[in-house]
Amino acid sequence: MKKMKKGLVLEGGAMRGLFSCGVIDVLMENGIVFDGAVGISAGAVFGCNYKSKQIGRPRRYNEKYCNDPRYCSFRSLIKTGDLYGADFCYRELPEELDPFDKKAFAENPMEFYVGASDVKSGECVFHKCEDGGEIDTLWMRASASMPLVSRVVRIGSYELLDGGICDSIPYKFMKENGYDKNLVVLTQPKGYIKTKNKLMPLIKITMRNYPLMIEAMAKRHVVYNHQVREVENDEREGRVFVIRPEESLKIGRIEKDPKELERVYQLGRKQAEKALPQLKEYLSDDYVIPERSEEMRKKIRKHFRFFGTVQGVGFRFQAMMAADRLGLSGWVKNESDGSVSMEIQGTEEEISAALDLIDNSRFIQIERIEEKIVPVNEEENGFNADYW
Repeated sequence: MKKMKKGLVLEGGAMRGLFSCGVIDVLMENGIVFDGAVGISAGAVFGCNYKSKQIGRPRRYNEKYCNDPRYCSFRSLIKTGDLYGADFCYRELPEELDPFDKKAFAENPMEFYVGASDVKSGECVFHKCEDGGEIDTLWMRASASMPLVSRVVRIGSYELLDGGICDSIPYKFMKENGYDKNLVVLTQPKGYIKTKNKLMPLIKITMRNYPLMIEAMAKRHVVYNHQVREVENDEREGRVFVIRPEESLKIGRIEKDPKELERVYQLGRKQAEKALPQLKEYLSDDYVIPERSEEMRKKIRKHFRFFGTVQGVGFRFQAMMAADRLGLSGWVKNESDGSVSMEIQGTEEEISAALDLIDNSRFIQIERIEEKIVPVNEEENGFNADYW
């Protein structure tokens, strides 16, 4: 039997990444070994410590230096163009103040990839880190360089910013690179819906020389929500293992309180410790990844309730267009409380595609979705909108 490759996928999320730090520390303490890992943004700069086997390092330096203006401050942004000071974060800190173990990093056979967004193409590009040296560090910096508050990072022919813009959850990347068993660490709870970026008018001005990047940022919420559904579909079938917070972490992207950082870190530890027995079973050689079931290919029916800016913005028309394009049946109607109800039937993948098309509207702003499986209506033909 072919040995299955085990992968680790680390979402970003700025200081929500302390949740991931808690998770990976528990995994390292318990001897969990992966063949490869990929990190995006905070998932890259914190996750590299898995390969260097430095338990507690990102927790330690974040709590120690979170109030240091050289680490993160508007003074740094004004002075250098980077909210997170590049020289301090990527030279002084890893080389002098809290040394990054490049030797251990290079000697660990685990592959480690980081993803960054190419502002010229509007696509995510991945780099395999080999030795933790200058080039690898530059890629990690690029992956974590948040738009509007960071300079574009130039590496070779690439001009790069935050990897989360184009590929927030690179689960597909790991599957395409031969990783059969994957642990995905998310920093948002189940049910989280990413909404449109309210700073798009400013982004269109500051990124005006990069039209494909503007396009990628405008549809980021659609891509992210699709990636979450892809992970959740495979999670239901036992094809991927997911660790996520039970509720919103309620921590700012720029957090200056060490106690808050520690709180989020401990939440990550708690979730990892809770999941550890099932994770060990999933990663064991005895666990066989199930084939994609007929359930994914057969017709199902789902009832949805959408909340947010969903009435008076063309939601029902958008739903009808999506259903017509994909050949799905069902109905959609407005509710008296300002929400929209919809029932739609097709395969799991077709329904997911319909949600992507609805979410891609300029005016619709979905903030929360409730969903449940309901019986298929074999007598139904077409998709109807109630315009009473």
